[in-house]
Amino acid sequence: MYAARRLALARAVAECRALGGDGIVGVTLRVGGFPAGGLEFTALGTAVRARSRIRPRQPFTSHLKGQDFAKLVHAGWVPTGLAFGISIASRHDDWRTSRRVRWTAGNQEVDGYTRLINHVRHDARTQLAREAVVHGGDGVVVDDMELRVWDSECVTYGNTQDHVAEAVLVGTSIARFGRAKRPAVPKPLTIMRLDRER
Repeated sequence: MYAARRLALARAVAECRALGGDGIVGVTLRVGGFPAGGLEFTALGTAVRARSRIRPRQPFTSHLKGQDFAKLVHAGWVPTGLAFGISIASRHDDWRTSRRVRWTAGNQEVDGYTRLINHVRHDARTQLAREAVVHGGDGVVVDDMELRVWDSECVTYGNTQDHVAEAVLVGTSIARFGRAKRPAVPKPLTIMRLDRER
């Protein structure tokens, strides 16, 4: 899952570099399936170039659109790359979970399933934070969080289920480039003045 996303992103970065761009904004990652099986990963975005003579060593990637990207830069932050956090885990039904999901058990939490979901979410967040650090980021602006849960019949033991959970987090790792306090921007007016003298 990581390799396919990174390959799609690497091809987009190579195309950006060939165009003379400094980075890609508005990156969207699409995952599509084929009728015969398999997945297709596509990365789309807009290559941008700064007016500055200083060029980054390699083009950055960011899910932020143009306006949000400008706000980020004006606030003293730069994107360092698109980061992913992916976690997949499964849990086999045991006698405790089987007993709790029977219709006679009533309405109650199945704590084994809760632990499975909490585990994949926590692991995906940890993976996202690690990848942001690898990109040289101080933080992450999260774009998308997806959680999928499904059951499959256990091939080892008959009449039992395996429960699978997958968490995917995507965001832009960011780094601060201006440690000094930036000048305050005038606040927007809540009303429009109509006298010309002002």
